[in-house]
Amino acid sequence: MAEVFRPGSGQLRRFMLERHEVRGFWVRLDEAWRELRRHQQYAPVVETLLGEALSATVLLASTLKFQGTLTLQLTGDGLVTLLVAQCTHELQVRAVAHAAATLPEEPSFAQLIGRGRLCVTIENDEQAARYQGIVALEGANLAACLENYFATSEQLPTSLALSADADRAAGVLLQKMPRSNARGAPPDVEAQEIWEQLRQRVDTIDASLLRTGTMEQVVQRVCIEHDARLFAAAPVQFACRCSADRVAMLLRALGAVELRGIIAEQGAVTVTCEFCGRPYRLDAIDVEQLISGAASPQAPPLLN
Repeated sequence: MAEVFRPGSGQLRRFMLERHEVRGFWVRLDEAWRELRRHQQYAPVVETLLGEALSATVLLASTLKFQGTLTLQLTGDGLVTLLVAQCTHELQVRAVAHAAATLPEEPSFAQLIGRGRLCVTIENDEQAARYQGIVALEGANLAACLENYFATSEQLPTSLALSADADRAAGVLLQKMPRSNARGAPPDVEAQEIWEQLRQRVDTIDASLLRTGTMEQVVQRVCIEHDARLFAAAPVQFACRCSADRVAMLLRALGAVELRGIIAEQGAVTVTCEFCGRPYRLDAIDVEQLISGAASPQAPPLLN
């Protein structure tokens, strides 16, 4: 069940041009972005890349109709060795990044990612099969890499702008849809000229406007002379899958001997969620209660 929407956590909005085959999506994450990092510490450049990836993941998920989870993963030999961002069809998000312990003050995007690949995986709850698209990480920034992904895997002309800082993560995505004569699409030459104009505006949109401006201001900047239909906002929330129950299940699998051995050496058992960084700590009493209740599914785990 999705969490109750809290104003300011984040929102996604859709828009489309009335007389042209172009659709768009805008996302801004406020509290959801900050909550995701509550127990994590990232260098500013890694934090920025993670926020951009998280925004992009919401935008990618918004272009699809599915019941499940979309995962965006970057792997390479650069300073950031792994980055994973996820968004469900209910717009619940989480993300994590692994980076070198020491980073240059202002590394370039090429230094951050090195040579690697971008992988988009869609796991559908209603089907056993899953879709996966993989492309090389080629581009001056993450937005360019994703535009390459759409051109290669989806064959849809797509333009993105992404921005993130410590307070907010945001993005906008435009797509040129297949021509439909039923809607009276303009001639191909005109349609392509309009698309190129819109794409250039997305490429040059001010990063601060993207993060702090309203959806109306962003659409006005990109589509100023075109009538656009704006749709209602949908909430985006941070929701990690970790829980006390999941941790208890993991610890029970270790067995009583190993758990008591950890207690003897360290005085407590601590499990930290890799995605959100939340620590779960059990002292000696908690561990004994967990062990004694292992055979009883009714016994609740005692985790702090």
